[in-house]
Amino acid sequence: NGKASLGENIADFGGILLGIDAFKKTGQFRKGEKIGGLTPMQRYFLGYALGWMTQQRDEVLRTRLLSDVHAPAKWRVLGPLSNIPEFHQAFGVKEGQPMWRSKADCLRIW
Repeated sequence: NGKASLGENIADFGGILLGIDAFKKTGQFRKGEKIGGLTPMQRYFLGYALGWMTQQRDEVLRTRLLSDVHAPAKWRVLGPLSNIPEFHQAFGVKEGQPMWRSKADCLRIW
């Protein structure tokens, strides 16, 4: 329910953007060291996504879609991240790939 979840969707997106700004000020980011083959920015996004890993029965998901002000976990990851140019850059997302959004189509809230 987009109307019900709009405020929370904006909060998720804004929180990720603020987190990116803060992370870019850390020594870990500035050092740029790969760990496990992942850059600091890749680890940032992976950490966010892993925090939303969940399994739900279909009937629970249906109920929450009708009553919860939060989007399902999958969309709390895919929605915001697909709109962040730093995500595209970190993972080499290109035009035509599922997570791609052109700069003109990417959301900006500030």
